[in-house]
Amino acid sequence: MRRGVVLSLGFVVVAVGAFVVLDRFGGTDRFADLPGEVDVRFKGSFTAHQVDALAALPQAAAVECASTLYGVKIFAPTGTLPGSTVLTAVRSPGLRRTTVLDGQYPASDSQLLVDEQTAARHGVRIGQRVSLERGGHVVPATVVGIAGRPADGSAGASEAVAVLPAGGITKLAGGAPCDEVAVQLRRRSEATAFQKAAYAVLGTEPGVTYDDSLRGHV
Repeated sequence: MRRGVVLSLGFVVVAVGAFVVLDRFGGTDRFADLPGEVDVRFKGSFTAHQVDALAALPQAAAVECASTLYGVKIFAPTGTLPGSTVLTAVRSPGLRRTTVLDGQYPASDSQLLVDEQTAARHGVRIGQRVSLERGGHVVPATVVGIAGRPADGSAGASEAVAVLPAGGITKLAGGAPCDEVAVQLRRRSEATAFQKAAYAVLGTEPGVTYDDSLRGHV
């Protein structure tokens, strides 16, 4: 009898430990320190209609496609920057992953930011015309600002980091669907309600990451 109780307790401990590990390292609910005021990040393949439908949910304060493109070539007057990373210049301030240090935030698909390290190393200046190329798709743009490098490490050790509006990202990606959606909630207490509504809109459960502040709310 005593051995059975011990075994049962051991099973419970293992099960709880496994749940904690899954919760922290890739279970149904994953948590991380997301940038800015991003509460939820979806990974997958999303159409513009789906992104708009998510934005229309009552629990959402802001929802935008926030794709990241890797391996982009940037042709600047001072030389070529291969292996660059291009982030989406989202409209909502709370969803932005970079801060403008000089100049202005992109207001059209033909404007972009360049990170401060690249600007200093390669002599890239505000007002210069550059071209971005990826997979045979070319987008011309004008540098309108210098930005800080993303603090979340998403850019890695890439040659350069640029920030380009969604329309330019779509052209550079050859019209590929959005692969990342950033969400800012109206209230943290509505996280579970948003999760259920979002899955109903998408018709599937995408890869999801919640901000650490939502632990206990989903």
